[in-house]
Amino acid sequence: MAAPQLHTRIKKALFIVALAMLLLPWLEQNEHFLKLAPLGGAQQLAPNVAFSAQNWKSTTFQEGQQAYVRDHFGARSFFIRLYNELNDQLFGEFKANGVIRGKDGYLFEENYLLAASGKDFLGADSIGVLIAQLQQIEQSLQQKGKHLLVCLAPGKGSFFPQKMPSSYRYEKQLRNHPYFAKALQEAKIPLFDIQSWFEAMKPSAPYPLFPKNGIHWSSYGEYLVADSLIRRVGHLSKHPFARLALQRIETSTQLRDRDEDIELGMNLLRNLPDFQMAYPKFEIVKKIDKKAKRVLVIGDSFFYGMYNWGIMEQVFADGQFWYYNNEILVPKAQTRLVETLPHYRREVEKFDVVILLLTEANLPRFGFGMQQAYLRE
Repeated sequence: MAAPQLHTRIKKALFIVALAMLLLPWLEQNEHFLKLAPLGGAQQLAPNVAFSAQNWKSTTFQEGQQAYVRDHFGARSFFIRLYNELNDQLFGEFKANGVIRGKDGYLFEENYLLAASGKDFLGADSIGVLIAQLQQIEQSLQQKGKHLLVCLAPGKGSFFPQKMPSSYRYEKQLRNHPYFAKALQEAKIPLFDIQSWFEAMKPSAPYPLFPKNGIHWSSYGEYLVADSLIRRVGHLSKHPFARLALQRIETSTQLRDRDEDIELGMNLLRNLPDFQMAYPKFEIVKKIDKKAKRVLVIGDSFFYGMYNWGIMEQVFADGQFWYYNNEILVPKAQTRLVETLPHYRREVEKFDVVILLLTEANLPRFGFGMQQAYLRE
């Protein structure tokens, strides 16, 4: 009799567990008794659609409610993390778009691997055309007493070629970066080649310049870039800006800022092993100057960290960040779109220094269309 009783108890226990799992979303949605971390990455959640006779007749209400419940049911973040974790552990699949695991668990986004392996190489002729267009802009700005600076941010694949997965092979020469750097130098366009700088100081850097589970440069690397960028812009414009005065450097295995942005976007249950990372604490030493030079940055997400800690407010006062040459970001102002500008060229020429900053993975989109927009007018 013991065996049937044990079998019955197991079935009852499994039934209770299954029932609890079914009730958990409902209980959490109404009682909020669980403390769940929010999901990482961009989340576009469906809005709640109000009931009306018209919405019911057109099925807008039914479809809207279905989408709303799908995106807002209780314990949603836990179940998504569980789903992602099981796919990783059982099948070795990441549900985060474009994320690829390299050697020793290093995380990459595929476009950085394509850049490092030369699979997105534009070719010397195409690069030459882009730089020739940019040279026209640089000369036009010079005639008006203004300046252009190109910043080539590093890519994680080229920075960690030995950690790339075996299906991607690092290409030393036939990559976009060496060709762009050479073409810019030959055109005598002011260049801050951050990628070559990072690669040169990698063996001796006291702290990691790139994280293991993030795609952007580390907070420490970003500080070095910001400090050097401010000095270069000051030298180029012959106008000193506020400077960064380092106070101390904190180290931690509890990562901050964007040092694990890939991992956070993967939304797993477990925490992946990380480096011990460095976090500079600095003071912005201001110099009062009524003739401050206006700075425009046209760039990608590698500038976003600097923008977030306030470089446009506290250093490049009255400056703007044109994110991917698409969104106009100004501190404490509503975001506008570049396409709404009535006269692109005139708007660019309102600034004293124009910085074009982009990472290696975005070199196939060099300029994000700013050359074409400027030269059209």
